[in-house]
Amino acid sequence: MDIKKKISRRQFIGQANCAAVGTASLLSSLLSLRLTAGAASASNFTDYKALVCLFLNGGNDSFNMLIPRQQNAYNEYEQVRGGVGGSGLAIARSELHQITSSLQNTTAGAGYSDFGIHPDLPYLKTLYDQGDLAFVSNVGSLIEPTSLVQYNDGSHPLPEGLFSHPDHQIHWQTLVPQVRGSSPKGWAGRMAEVMSHANQQSNIAMNISLSGANVLQSGITTVPYMTDPGGVVELNNYGQDPTLSLAVDDILGQHYQSIYSKTLAQANRKSIDASVAFKSALDSLSAPFDPTAISSETQTYRRLSMVSKIIEARTALSMNRQIFFVERGGWDHHNELLAPQSNLFIELNEAIEIFWTAIQAMGLQNNVVLYTASDFGRTLTSNGSGSDHAWGGNHFIISGSANGGEIYGKYPDLALNNNSTDLGRGRILPTTSVDSYMATLANWYGVPPSELSTVIPNVNNFNIDLSNPTANSPLAILNS
Repeated sequence: MDIKKKISRRQFIGQANCAAVGTASLLSSLLSLRLTAGAASASNFTDYKALVCLFLNGGNDSFNMLIPRQQNAYNEYEQVRGGVGGSGLAIARSELHQITSSLQNTTAGAGYSDFGIHPDLPYLKTLYDQGDLAFVSNVGSLIEPTSLVQYNDGSHPLPEGLFSHPDHQIHWQTLVPQVRGSSPKGWAGRMAEVMSHANQQSNIAMNISLSGANVLQSGITTVPYMTDPGGVVELNNYGQDPTLSLAVDDILGQHYQSIYSKTLAQANRKSIDASVAFKSALDSLSAPFDPTAISSETQTYRRLSMVSKIIEARTALSMNRQIFFVERGGWDHHNELLAPQSNLFIELNEAIEIFWTAIQAMGLQNNVVLYTASDFGRTLTSNGSGSDHAWGGNHFIISGSANGGEIYGKYPDLALNNNSTDLGRGRILPTTSVDSYMATLANWYGVPPSELSTVIPNVNNFNIDLSNPTANSPLAILNS
């Protein structure tokens, strides 16, 4: 056989099927082929855009973040949550920050327009009223649209590991819920690969993590650049000790016969060069980054503050597209919900306000999108003092490019055992897929339409039309 002979995608699929390749391996291989082809179709960008993922690890009880205020709807919410006070999980109606949504007062929505935001999130209310924040309601991992009848009769495929923390965290980050594990890699990693022509002059990865290794930003050929709120992670004394620097450079500059040794040396060289460039860019700011100035603040603030500094250094880093990952854990509130969630919301509210004020000061409010993600929503019913794993939940997007001041998707009926979305115990079946939520982000970010199904493999299951979205669809949130 001629080893130089090229194999077509159709030939590959046929041979792979004959060889009985497993689902996960086959999907990963197909994505790899598509990414190789897709990278060539991407082009350079002259503008700047950044996505900031704020991942609420543990499953935010988001029906206490966005609550119906219309009296009949609030009464159902209060009842299913077990009342206000005592062992009840409901927030008092009088304490909510009132907002309205015209999109929910339609036949496609819940049929009412009066809502409230949790009392410890006043800045979200401010941004919502300004039109810079939009909510997306009842989002969850789906393989294809699924009704309650279809769920109950088992006629539709469901995500692997339903209601499991690790499975749903990975599903949100890979957008391939029919596969267990991280074989298909992350959708932000795939996005960086189909847009590989962006940031060509930079040796910093498009994906930057402030929270360590993660599936979201890991691609087939790319990995995120990882840093922390304290600044640049450097090789000890490299750059300060000339003797050490020369020794390291000599070792990494050797010609290695072994492909493994050669690859390791090249990877180490790139890592050192990236940290040097990263430190130089931060040092070049008009007010150089001082990690000691934020050392006593909350972890969300420290991480988002570092994100704002990296964005400020975008020109020095030669970056016109960046994706940031910031994770905040602590949302698995089985034993107690109200007080711990309140403390986390206070932390988020303050951190987001400081971060967004910095973005506005740079004049980049139209160029940056901050969005939330989480494992899943939680049960509307109480388990005594907390809530348990569920499915659909509410999220928000912040950007000057947002068509904000609205709630997109369909806010569900919260009455216990409703016949449209309640799986039991107030586990709400999602009516908006994560795919639709992420498609609007990918489109705004600049993913070529021809590559959307590479980044979001199940996108064609949801009749996503970015050119003509319906009024209350998440696809209408951002102006591209």
